[in-house]
Amino acid sequence: MKTLKPLLIKSFIFSIVLGIITVGLRHTDIAPLIHDQWCYLLIFYFILTGFNFHRLLKSFQKEPRKFFYSFLSISILRMFLFIGIVLVYVFVFHADNTQNAVSFIITFTAYYLLFTTCEVVLIVSAIKNKKHQPH
Repeated sequence: MKTLKPLLIKSFIFSIVLGIITVGLRHTDIAPLIHDQWCYLLIFYFILTGFNFHRLLKSFQKEPRKFFYSFLSISILRMFLFIGIVLVYVFVFHADNTQNAVSFIITFTAYYLLFTTCEVVLIVSAIKNKKHQPH
């Protein structure tokens, strides 16, 4: 899978840039909205994004016509998994600390939206390039 390595590199660069932006935002007035463990969330999303790239590229290689359905099902499953993670974190670990729970939800959701956007842009461009390459 020649296409996976460039996707992982771009995702890594995106994670680094997002980390730098987060560090900068931690020195502003919105710092209380950023969870203290934001760096672990970045690592979590980077690893999960790499895993999704791998699965989606394999899906495209096997059945290019069914790629859209694979992409959609992976996205929906991931969204439900993340909703579950947020609910477990809020109710089990920080039910009594509202500020910490709110900062976790905001940080987790912001990273979810940013990484999902990055993933869509990168995978669509990779698939388009792969379609235009000679076999």
